[in-house]
Amino acid sequence: MAESADSTLLGVDASHRKIIVGIDYGTTFTGASYVSSRGLSLENITVIKTWPGNARNIDTVSKTPSRIAYATENGKAARDLWGYQVPPGMVAYSWTKLLLDKNTALTAYDDTALEEASAAGILRLPTGKSAVDVAADYLTHIYQHIKFTLARHITQQDLDITPLEFWFTVPAIWSDQAKNATRTAAQRAGFWSSPDRPFDRLYFISEPEAAAITALKKYTDESIGGSVQVGDGVLICDCGGGTVVGSLLLKLKFEELLTGIGGKCGSTAIDRNFYKLMSHRFGKAFDNLPVSAKGPGSHFMNRFEVIKKDFGNSCFLDILELPLNMTLPKAKSSKHFDADERLVKITSDDLRAIFDPVVNQIISLVQRQITDARNFGGREMINRIILVGGFGESEYLRRALVSTFETTGKIAVTIPDNPQAAIRCRRHYGFDWAIDFREGHDDERHTYIDLFDGKKRVRGIMKWMIAKGEKYAEDYKQTVYIQWTHRKCDNLRKRDEFYACDQMLAPERSDDAGVYKVGSIVVDFTQVDLSQFAVQKKNGQKVYNLEYNIRVTFGAHYGLLKFEATCQGKTIGKTSIEFTAT
Repeated sequence: MAESADSTLLGVDASHRKIIVGIDYGTTFTGASYVSSRGLSLENITVIKTWPGNARNIDTVSKTPSRIAYATENGKAARDLWGYQVPPGMVAYSWTKLLLDKNTALTAYDDTALEEASAAGILRLPTGKSAVDVAADYLTHIYQHIKFTLARHITQQDLDITPLEFWFTVPAIWSDQAKNATRTAAQRAGFWSSPDRPFDRLYFISEPEAAAITALKKYTDESIGGSVQVGDGVLICDCGGGTVVGSLLLKLKFEELLTGIGGKCGSTAIDRNFYKLMSHRFGKAFDNLPVSAKGPGSHFMNRFEVIKKDFGNSCFLDILELPLNMTLPKAKSSKHFDADERLVKITSDDLRAIFDPVVNQIISLVQRQITDARNFGGREMINRIILVGGFGESEYLRRALVSTFETTGKIAVTIPDNPQAAIRCRRHYGFDWAIDFREGHDDERHTYIDLFDGKKRVRGIMKWMIAKGEKYAEDYKQTVYIQWTHRKCDNLRKRDEFYACDQMLAPERSDDAGVYKVGSIVVDFTQVDLSQFAVQKKNGQKVYNLEYNIRVTFGAHYGLLKFEATCQGKTIGKTSIEFTAT
């Protein structure tokens, strides 16, 4: 990847091109890169490596910590600080991205103790602010720095008239509520069309898709690692900070064979295990330390980050030391803590105990994907595993995968250059609706008599609009017919429940196991002329038959889902979704 911009691409005739900016907002680190639409190829991408702050230990870095400190909570700070600007010892907020998906149900592969760590204060929020608020505050600084960087490579005048197209990566396993929260934070931060920049656009792409495009680029040409050939089955294992996702691709068309699976077992789970060990050994002496002394960005955790990345190489000491200003009774200080030097001591056996539960979860995820691919194709489909994401740099993880899968002689495990920078529909979606009663099939408990036409109908039948595992064109649209009987005393804000299902075969009814409510689609008829709908008089009062369609758009431009109510070809009322909290 290029490290400096090409002025012939970014400096002339700005009104006839756009700049495409990719943002990888990660749990622990955030990165960004950009390219002009005229030079749209991976070779021309410029990675931003000039992140501000004195806390970085080298001049140029490809990512900055996903961390923010507020001046109102830090007396020495004249303004809010972010990324590398946040020095050790400050009250700061990290891992906020995971809190955006706090309501997502845990899968069999999730690290439930990571949730416990959140409750214990490792993942914290300032008083009066939500996860969306903190994410928006942090992303505002990212947005401003991206614009500052672009203005240095082109003139400010050119930047003012050049459309910016922002692409955010989001975890594939995230709930729709979490994706919506990310979109809201990004919009509030400025990554969206505004009165002064009406031509800017915001899009979203799943992290495994983004990773596959970048990681496979290295292997589509002849290379030392061996090129990927037509017909090869590649498993992209995206090992990030908070999540690990496996996606299967084939035939160099970036065609996903199977829906990716994943869980919250990324590198932050390593940190959680480390915290758990410290708490077990030192008790309240460690637990009562301020987050500024032991949290992300502290000298203590910065040293652990170095140890974590190096672990697995042949040249490491049996005993490693981490600085921590902690007071312990002398009886406890000799073995695991040097009270004089204020140093915590951990061994390579300690590190194995910290790493192994997480690595074993990742291996289980990968094995399941390989098995699913074999069952899908009727033969061995996968011959290469590519590790990407921040945790993909772990030599200990790579060795574990090699010893598990390469010993068969059928699967190669490789890591592209800078795996951290490398980074089908995943569930069924639909509405429940009422249909005419089917004698001998439907349960009488679910029936009712329609007030408008007197027909016997059954509730709770699913109208699936999007099928899990199917591929759809960008901005794919589906429409469902809705009918409401409305009386004068009824609420003009109509709520239609929107459901999802993660199982391969979607059930018929909304109350079947595996079907869960994503949220309520609210259509507001308060400003709609009801005279356009059919009306009858029942018991002396008017009864309207509100007939309309809800059109759902699935596409990157909207981040996840867009809803619109239409009647007789025209948009009616206001349509929104109210997500269900679990």
